[in-house]
Amino acid sequence: MSEQTLAINTFVTLEPITCYLCGVAFGMPAYLKKKRIDDHKSFFCPNGHEQHFTGPTEAERLRKQLEAANNGRAFYERRLGEEVRSKRAVRAHLTKAKKKLDRVAHGVCPCCNRSFQNLRRHMSTKHPGFAEDAP
Repeated sequence: MSEQTLAINTFVTLEPITCYLCGVAFGMPAYLKKKRIDDHKSFFCPNGHEQHFTGPTEAERLRKQLEAANNGRAFYERRLGEEVRSKRAVRAHLTKAKKKLDRVAHGVCPCCNRSFQNLRRHMSTKHPGFAEDAP
């Protein structure tokens, strides 16, 4: 019986890396380098120095940018809502003031809500356009 030898060749693409501490250059498979860049886990140089990739990945940077944009949008939406409510409040106060002035023009005291004939007469003769001129 004859023995046969089977040879298998495997090709691995290595990415060059230099140790930050000792400066030795070594290679790491491309898939592993990408994985360590993404997960920030530790790996070792041939001399045993532990290291890891720092800094945000592209996905982390984009996620942070999106979060900042969403926070900015939420801020401006809240601000717009506040301005709308403020405008409504000012409009309500203005309407209330106009009604009070209209009542005074028709002879009603703004403090006690009593009607006075002489106030009505005074307003109609001395200040005829008062109710129409009111803001």
